[in-house]
Formats: sequence, C-alpha cells, structure tokens
Amino acid sequence: MKAIVILVTMTGTASAGGFAIGEQSVVAAGSGGASTAREGDVGAAWYDPAALIDGHGWRAGVNVVAAMATLSATDPDGAWSSETEGGISPVPNLHLAFASGAWGGGLAVGVPYGGNVQWPTDWEGRHEIVSSQLQVVRIAPFVGWTRGKLRLAGGLHVDLAHLAIERGLDFIDTEGTVQIDLRGAGVGADLSAWYDLGAVDVGLAYKSRTRVSLGGEADFTAPDAFGDKLADQTASSSLTLPDRLALGAAWRRGAVTALADLELTAWGVNERLVVDFDEDQTPDATQVNAWKTTVAVRAGAEYARGKLIARGGAYYDPTPTRADHMAPSSPDSSRLGLTLGASYPVSAGVTLDASYGYMHLLGQTSTNPEALMASYGGSAHFAGLAVRIAR
Repeated sequence: MKAIVILVTMTGTASAGGFAIGEQSVVAAGSGGASTAREGDVGAAWYDPAALIDGHGWRAGVNVVAAMATLSATDPDGAWSSETEGGISPVPNLHLAFASGAWGGGLAVGVPYGGNVQWPTDWEGRHEIVSSQLQVVRIAPFVGWTRGKLRLAGGLHVDLAHLAIERGLDFIDTEGTVQIDLRGAGVGADLSAWYDLGAVDVGLAYKSRTRVSLGGEADFTAPDAFGDKLADQTASSSLTLPDRLALGAAWRRGAVTALADLELTAWGVNERLVVDFDEDQTPDATQVNAWKTTVAVRAGAEYARGKLIARGGAYYDPTPTRADHMAPSSPDSSRLGLTLGASYPVSAGVTLDASYGYMHLLGQTSTNPEALMASYGGSAHFAGLAVRIAR
C-alpha cells in the first residue's frame, strides 16, 4: 500500500540549486550568471530592472539556452547503476525595456524554474519516479525611476506552472502506473535598486515567493482489484516558489569589467508537497522535502577588444536537498559551473550573443530510510544564442 500513499514529488536538473534555472540571459550565462549589477544589457529586465532606468530609449532581447543534462544513480554497494535518458531542453526568454528621462519600464518573460528528467522505465527506482517535467513561465512587467546615481524599480510577476509526473506502482505480483498532470498560476512582487559608486556599480534585487495552486488529472493503470481506490480522477496541489534576494557588484577598469553576485534562495518554503485526490477512497499523497535556504556565489569577467566582448565565469550553488530526505524524485546535489561567452555587434543597434556552460553535480548519497538508497551525480551542458536590439 505504500506505493499508493506516496505517489508524487518534484525533480529537475537545472543550472541552479533545487529546480531553478539560472540562465535567464545569454550575456549573464557567459559570466557565471553574475549580472545583478550589470548596466546596459536588456537582460537586466530579469536580474535587476532598476539598472535599465538610464534614459537610453528602447531595448529588446530574445534568448534561447539549450540544456542537455544527465543524472546518474548508483547503489552504494555497487549492485546496480542507472542514468537518465538524455535530451535537449530549450529555455527561451524575452526582455523589453524603455527609459526616457527619469522614468522607464519593461517586461521580462522567461522560465526561471523547471526540469525534465526521464529515468528508464525498468530502473530500480521506478516505483518512486519514472519521469518528471516541471515548467514555470514567469511574466514580469516593471516600472522604475531614477534620481542622480540611484535607480529604483518595482513590479509584479505572474507564474504559470505545469507539473507532469509518472511513476510505477508495486502490487507485489504485478505492477501499474500513475500519471499526474497539474497546472496553475500565482502572483508575486519584485523590487530592485542600482547605484553608481564610480568605478563600482552595486545592484540589489528581490523577487518574492509565489504560491501556485495546481489542478488537473491523475490517470491510473492498476489491477481490477484496486479499481475502486485507484480510479482516474481529478487532483489538486500547491507549489511554493521561493523568495530570491541577490546582491551584485560590477567593477570597471578600462576594457575589463569584473562582476560578482551573492544569491540567497529561500528553498525552505518547499517543506512538503501534498496531492489531494478527488475521490475519498484514494489516499492523498504527501512527500516531505524539508529543503533548506541556500546562498550561491557567482563571478565573472569580460574583456572588450574592438567590437568583440569576451566573457568567462564560474559559480558554486549549494543544494537545498538534505541527504536524509533524498529520493530518486529529488536527486539533487551541489553544483559547480564554468562558463564562456561573447558578444559582437553585427549592425547599428543589433548585437549577437553566444554562451557555453558546463555544470558538474558534486554528488550526494541518500541516507533516507524511506526511499531507495543510492548515490546521485551528474553533469549538464548549456549553449545559448541571443539577439539584442537597441534604438
């Protein structure tokens, strides 16, 4: 019966801890994701909108980052091992901004949270997870104001979430499956500030948590004897996306700019996930996550030579997942990443950007007595292209 009670949880491999996706602009992706204090890039519409309240008119950017990730699970005694089935997941985003005089505004549209994990259907942890897909699309308009060297911005964000999960069910002498497909929306608030200290710029950005109410369907494949308890039905849940606070600095000297960010993410809001099934005879599913708040460190630099700008960076992002609560549905571990990037203007007001990043999961072994014991690791590659337009 345990297979009936604990049905569902979330998982994802992205470039930031938990199920966050750090690459929200190709320019930022080339410098380790450090971009909270960057001036001039329309990608600040996501990282720190206040930086765009500079009186420089219209700007727009279209970005696509393609991610290819692989997760591995190994029995601590070496009896078995398994890997997720690879695939390329594109992450698009759009940035718009306009600033004139002391006022400005804009819009950021992106996928800040997500993951796509597909384990083999016959792997050892199939009764806990086979596949998980999470996608959160965020629409975030903002307005801002500047006075002297200080710029301020604020706005709302709307999060549209889709969570799809498949797992196997163990009925001792036979097996079944459950597929859960949930959708929902929620609203949060954003605030940001940017200040020019001369050779150093400082940025501060806060994005509030979003509580997303989810609803959809649960489809069961089960023996006839369980048909009354595991009938196809509607289901509901809720997902809390974390608060995020980022502090950044950008130091300029001649053709060189150095950037650094500290990024606090309140993953502790992801205490548990509960799925409420509509039929009373189907027990609700509860997964305790007990995640912890993390602080990531991101740093990068760029060098301008003629029209070309070259970038490089690195980051360390600790996992919010505790070993005593790890499961195949949340096989996370701390991330270490290296990045490269470049920008080149192809005509007046039009710039092309490119980036590449490699992320290594440092690995973690589950000590959760209620889940499959395994050691988890993995890696990912990220390649990005973007077009920016300024008028």
